Amino acid sequence: MRLTALAEFELSYTWMEYMDFAPGGQYLAIVDGVFRGERLAGEVRFLNVPVKRPDNVNMPALKGVLTTSSGAKVFVEMAGVSLLRAADAARVCTASVLFRSANADFAWLNNAFGLMEGVLDASNTARGRIFLCENTVGLDDSPAHGR
Repeated sequence: MRLTALAEFELSYTWMEYMDFAPGGQYLAIVDGVFRGERLAGEVRFLNVPVKRPDNVNMPALKGVLTTSSGAKVFVEMAGVSLLRAADAARVCTASVLFRSANADFAWLNNAFGLMEGVLDASNTARGRIFLCENTVGLDDSPAHGR
């Protein structure tokens, strides 16, 4: 497996509601921000509907649209785990990232799998990085690799 940097991001929660189900709960949030990378950059808006588990672990579930400077639209989906960092009450998040686009310049993302790492601070601003995760076993290798 090979990881290649795709973009850095900064996201801010612009609206949030929490439903307490004791134990656990459900967040609903609008998240706005920006991706900055050579191959993928632009403004993004997400709907995040993370479950809060009874053990205080959040399960981010973001779906949104990135708009590039050329106006191309890329659907972005993230799903992961967000752990509380005791030292400063920040949330440390790791997530998978999937993409879809009808724009020919970004069609390569339709078959891409990404990984995200980031931190959501106490001001509800998240910063982090997204990596492309490439299979090094390869689709064209002999069937023996899949056994």
